Amino acid sequence: MDFYRNPAGQPHQAVPDNGAGSDRMVGLTLGVATVCLGMIAGMFFDWATSIMPALAEADDRTYVIVMQKTITTINSSPLFMLALMGAFVFTIVAAILQNRIGAKAAFRWTLAGLALYVVAVGITMGVHFPLNDTLEKAGDPDTIDLAALRADTEDAWVAGHLARTGAAVLGLAFLCRALWLRRR
Repeated sequence: MDFYRNPAGQPHQAVPDNGAGSDRMVGLTLGVATVCLGMIAGMFFDWATSIMPALAEADDRTYVIVMQKTITTINSSPLFMLALMGAFVFTIVAAILQNRIGAKAAFRWTLAGLALYVVAVGITMGVHFPLNDTLEKAGDPDTIDLAALRADTEDAWVAGHLARTGAAVLGLAFLCRALWLRRR
């Protein structure tokens, strides 16, 4: 406890810092991380449950055109990049803050959520970036072998996508658990 002097020069004991300000910052940071990861996990889930099953039923031309246009759109979306990076940065900051205030259980769940998100991003970088690049740079659908391009990309894209969706959704669940623990 620190002492300070009031205007009359009398010493007064300062109010102890109970960590309430730090706790609010942890909650805010972890909340933003959870929302960002929720947006990414939701997008992945949407693709896994609707877009890719629909494209599996489509002809080769439709598959290639939709994938090319969607990849271009996602790559140029500042909101997507903000959510993608925000989930990573805010989860790291939340973990650091939890560790500083001694919230060990929430800290462990946050680290586990971060690890799963890193797995999802790693799959994205290792599997989807090269496949997306292949699809995007394949050229005009009127001049390329659509069946060959699809055969070279679809199965690996879907398999990787299911893995990253699972990792992202589980990571989101772990961040939700960390949020719940910090309120106890």
